[in-house]
Amino acid sequence: MKLKLLVALSALAFAAPSHALVGLAVSAGLNSTTISGADQTMVGATLPKAFSNDTGASLVVHRTKLSGMTQFGVKAWLELPVIPVEFEVASNIAWGYYQSSLILNSAALTHPDTIKVDVPAPIPGESKKSGETPYFSWLTDLTFRYPILQLPPLSPIQPLKLWVGAGPTYVVASRVVDQSDLESIYGTAGSYTVSATGDAAAEAAARKTFINNLTTNTWGAHLAVGAQLKIPVVPIALFIDGKWYLHVATSSAASKYPFVVNIGAGLSI
Repeated sequence: MKLKLLVALSALAFAAPSHALVGLAVSAGLNSTTISGADQTMVGATLPKAFSNDTGASLVVHRTKLSGMTQFGVKAWLELPVIPVEFEVASNIAWGYYQSSLILNSAALTHPDTIKVDVPAPIPGESKKSGETPYFSWLTDLTFRYPILQLPPLSPIQPLKLWVGAGPTYVVASRVVDQSDLESIYGTAGSYTVSATGDAAAEAAARKTFINNLTTNTWGAHLAVGAQLKIPVVPIALFIDGKWYLHVATSSAASKYPFVVNIGAGLSI
């Protein structure tokens, strides 16, 4: 009886594909996106229209550098035996924080007016220090994967697969406390009124304008390489992949070509 059971299990293992046709997984990773540090003074023609109602006004922008972000995500993949190309859809959100300040100087003000941009963290449960500004990038990828090697090479069971791929990426990301982003956010004349005392209501209105225009979007692309481990019969897959993104920055202060490494596990059938 035991021998028959062993033979049956062995036959099932040899008959079952090493890699599932459908998979759904979660992942964690590191995103190499950086935000450059800067000290900028916007005055004259570079001053956003919202602040130009007072002659001689200037907007002083300070930003520290952000180096790398934490990332979490989900992905699903489909393998069709009749074609050599596999399909993968992944969605990942990465985030980090940098210190920033936004100070308005004007002849109409008795003292510089500080506009706070330490907006609430976009990730539930994430805390931040006072004065920090969040930056997040939400990347949604469609990847066409091509298996280049299955290991062990001479075994009828090849649980480890290496693949390469590429595809488009849709990006939703936060704007940065940077000259180009501030020109977009505060580009409407009269949306911020300078008061003689720099009152809290005017500061709150400018801060609300920043928060309401925090995100923007664009299209980019990516190249990918990955490895996937799937033991026959066991409905679990383990994977690691790396993606090099092309033109995914929505701000001129952010990396346009970041590299991301993800590792994860999921259900596969």
